[in-house]
Amino acid sequence: RTAHSAWLRRSAGAVTPEESMVLGLSPGSPVLRFHRIRYADDVPMALEYTTIPSQYLASERAVDTSLYAALEKTGSRPVRALQRLRAVLFTPEQAELLGIEPHAPGLLIERRGFLSDGQAVEFTQSYYRGDSYDFVAELQIGATR
Repeated sequence: RTAHSAWLRRSAGAVTPEESMVLGLSPGSPVLRFHRIRYADDVPMALEYTTIPSQYLASERAVDTSLYAALEKTGSRPVRALQRLRAVLFTPEQAELLGIEPHAPGLLIERRGFLSDGQAVEFTQSYYRGDSYDFVAELQIGATR
């Protein structure tokens, strides 16, 4: 399948209370938001909502296709991430975007990306269709750094 994405919205605004807590920002801090839908061929597969503190990108138009490429240009690409996975039911609005039934099951992956100094630079919530994914993870015991 051929992967591609389409922008739903790119915007600038003030941090929400949730974003403030996750990103370690003061209330009212400026952020950039990137909302897109991810496809495999022409099938919508996932919704992705990302918030970046505005100090790391010039504007919401600084991202063309790759968020990480845009962050790399400013020297702000995350070097570490913490992810949380959990089951969700899609809202009617999300289901419509994905072409599935309202309240269909899905997988939410929340990610916080960090710079080498520990500062959070990214908060992403990715909602994956429950009928289209099979995740595999490899774990190594005693792996060295």
